Amino acid sequence: MHGLLGLAGALLTLPALAQPAAEPCARARDPLRCEAREAALKTCAAKRGAEKSICLEAAMPPPDCRRAPDPRRCAAGQKAAEICRGKAGSELRQCLRKQQPPKTVRKPPAAAAA
Repeated sequence: MHGLLGLAGALLTLPALAQPAAEPCARARDPLRCEAREAALKTCAAKRGAEKSICLEAAMPPPDCRRAPDPRRCAAGQKAAEICRGKAGSELRQCLRKQQPPKTVRKPPAAAAA
Protein backbone atom coordinates (compact mmCIF):
# COMPACT_ATOMS: atom_id res chain seq x y z
CA MET A 1 0.00 0.00 0.00
CA HIS A 2 2.83 2.41 0.87
CA GLY A 3 4.35 1.71 -2.54
CA LEU A 4 1.16 2.81 -4.28
CA LEU A 5 0.95 6.01 -2.25
CA GLY A 6 4.56 6.83 -3.03
CA LEU A 7 4.02 6.15 -6.72
CA ALA A 8 0.85 8.27 -6.75
CA GLY A 9 2.68 11.11 -5.02
CA ALA A 10 5.54 10.91 -7.50
CA LEU A 11 3.16 10.96 -10.44
CA LEU A 12 1.36 14.01 -9.08
CA THR A 13 4.63 15.94 -8.82
CA LEU A 14 5.82 15.08 -12.34
CA PRO A 15 4.08 18.04 -14.03
CA ALA A 16 5.78 20.42 -11.60
CA LEU A 17 9.17 18.83 -12.26
CA ALA A 18 8.69 18.84 -16.03
CA GLN A 19 8.08 22.60 -16.17
CA PRO A 20 11.25 24.69 -16.25
CA ALA A 21 11.55 27.45 -13.70
CA ALA A 22 9.63 30.22 -15.43
CA GLU A 23 11.22 33.02 -13.46
CA PRO A 24 14.62 31.99 -12.07
CA CYS A 25 15.37 35.63 -11.23
CA ALA A 26 12.00 36.51 -9.65
CA ARG A 27 13.27 35.88 -6.11
CA ALA A 28 16.80 37.21 -6.65
CA ARG A 29 18.08 40.09 -4.52
CA ASP A 30 18.74 42.09 -7.73
CA PRO A 31 16.35 40.72 -10.42
CA LEU A 32 17.63 43.02 -13.19
CA ARG A 33 21.22 41.93 -12.65
CA CYS A 34 20.11 38.30 -12.52
CA GLU A 35 18.30 38.66 -15.86
CA ALA A 36 21.36 40.37 -17.36
CA ARG A 37 23.52 37.50 -16.09
CA GLU A 38 21.22 34.91 -17.67
CA ALA A 39 21.38 36.80 -21.00
CA ALA A 40 25.18 37.12 -20.75
CA LEU A 41 25.54 33.39 -20.08
CA LYS A 42 23.54 32.63 -23.23
CA THR A 43 25.51 35.15 -25.29
CA CYS A 44 28.89 33.85 -24.11
CA ALA A 45 27.99 30.14 -24.03
CA ALA A 46 30.16 29.17 -27.01
CA LYS A 47 33.27 30.83 -25.59
CA ARG A 48 35.75 29.19 -23.20
CA GLY A 49 38.42 30.25 -20.73
CA ALA A 50 39.69 33.82 -20.71
CA GLU A 51 37.60 34.69 -23.76
CA LYS A 52 34.42 33.71 -21.88
CA SER A 53 35.47 35.67 -18.79
CA ILE A 54 36.04 38.79 -20.89
CA CYS A 55 32.70 38.30 -22.64
CA LEU A 56 30.82 37.89 -19.36
CA GLU A 57 32.56 40.87 -17.77
CA ALA A 58 31.65 43.08 -20.75
CA ALA A 59 28.01 41.95 -20.80
CA MET A 60 27.30 42.26 -17.07
CA PRO A 61 26.12 45.50 -15.48
CA PRO A 62 27.67 46.40 -12.12
CA PRO A 63 25.79 45.25 -9.01
CA ASP A 64 23.39 47.62 -7.29
CA CYS A 65 25.36 48.45 -4.16
CA ARG A 66 22.35 50.13 -2.54
CA ARG A 67 20.93 46.64 -1.95
CA ALA A 68 24.17 45.09 -0.70
CA PRO A 69 24.55 44.16 2.98
CA ASP A 70 27.56 46.53 3.15
CA PRO A 71 27.14 49.22 0.45
CA ARG A 72 30.53 50.86 1.12
CA ARG A 73 32.33 47.55 0.75
CA CYS A 74 30.38 46.80 -2.44
CA ALA A 75 31.37 50.17 -3.95
CA ALA A 76 35.00 49.57 -2.95
CA GLY A 77 34.84 46.16 -4.64
CA GLN A 78 33.57 47.75 -7.85
CA LYS A 79 36.38 50.29 -7.74
CA ALA A 80 38.92 47.50 -7.14
CA ALA A 81 37.53 45.50 -10.07
CA GLU A 82 37.89 48.55 -12.32
CA ILE A 83 41.49 49.14 -11.19
CA CYS A 84 42.40 45.46 -11.67
CA ARG A 85 40.64 45.03 -15.03
CA GLY A 86 42.73 43.16 -17.56
CA LYS A 87 44.62 41.09 -15.01
CA ALA A 88 44.07 37.37 -14.56
CA GLY A 89 44.86 34.51 -12.21
CA SER A 90 47.10 35.14 -9.22
CA GLU A 91 47.92 38.64 -10.46
CA LEU A 92 44.20 39.53 -10.38
CA ARG A 93 43.68 38.00 -6.92
CA GLN A 94 46.69 39.87 -5.54
CA CYS A 95 45.50 43.16 -7.06
CA LEU A 96 41.96 42.74 -5.72
CA ARG A 97 43.28 41.88 -2.25
CA LYS A 98 45.45 44.97 -2.28
CA GLN A 99 42.59 47.24 -3.39
CA GLN A 100 39.73 45.81 -1.31
CA PRO A 101 39.31 47.18 2.21
CA PRO A 102 39.26 44.63 5.03
CA LYS A 103 35.93 43.25 6.14
CA THR A 104 34.32 44.99 9.05
CA VAL A 105 33.44 42.52 11.76
CA ARG A 106 30.25 43.36 13.57
CA LYS A 107 30.43 42.75 17.27
CA PRO A 108 27.34 41.22 18.86
CA PRO A 109 25.49 43.56 21.21
CA ALA A 110 26.65 43.36 24.80
CA ALA A 111 24.44 41.18 26.95
CA ALA A 112 22.42 43.11 29.49
CA ALA A 113 23.72 42.63 33.01
CA ALA A 114 21.21 40.71 35.06
